[in-house]
Amino acid sequence: MIRQGCVLLVLLLLLSACAGKQADQVVVSTGSPVVHIHPVGGEYRHSSVLILPFRVPSEVDPIYGRRLAAMYHEVLLGKQAFQRILVSDKFYGSYEEAMEMGQEAGVDLVLAGRVNYLLSGTQLGGARADVSLRVVSVKSGNTVWYMSQMMDQLVDHPEWRLPGRLMSIFTVPKIRSSSGPSPLPNMLAHIAVSMGDVMAGQSKVTAMGKL
Repeated sequence: MIRQGCVLLVLLLLLSACAGKQADQVVVSTGSPVVHIHPVGGEYRHSSVLILPFRVPSEVDPIYGRRLAAMYHEVLLGKQAFQRILVSDKFYGSYEEAMEMGQEAGVDLVLAGRVNYLLSGTQLGGARADVSLRVVSVKSGNTVWYMSQMMDQLVDHPEWRLPGRLMSIFTVPKIRSSSGPSPLPNMLAHIAVSMGDVMAGQSKVTAMGKL
């Protein structure tokens, strides 16, 4: 538990540069990672893996993809998911190029991730992060892991019912910051830890493909 707590702290610090300062605690609604493809048995625990910069939406600075790769590097190291874990700062254009990068690095596996969707939300909440990743065998080109996960920040709906509106007359309204930190770094860190648990064998995969 101490190791996981330290890992999560490092992840938040890695991503805080994107938000200007570390995000506040986020109240979120999320399911476990959806596992579409997974290996049978733990034969990949002794393998080496190269983590590539994540692909991000066109409106997001590509440097964010490098920071995500560094974050997953720290997660998988902390959980000892693989015997040897490297991270690259070079972006790939296709899976064929990704395989070539893995061959040049002398690893068994390549981890290629994608941020499918990012929504910063509003002052009332509503941020969303959607991430997927694929771990591919350099030798065969087959996908070893493929999983995805979405996380939503709960929306703080104002009280519109009559009793609540009457009470608001006699109470000081809650002040909402107009320039608070983005919750997205915190949410992406939680997704990384959840996916790391899957690859490290710390979360059980059911027959339905979910944890």
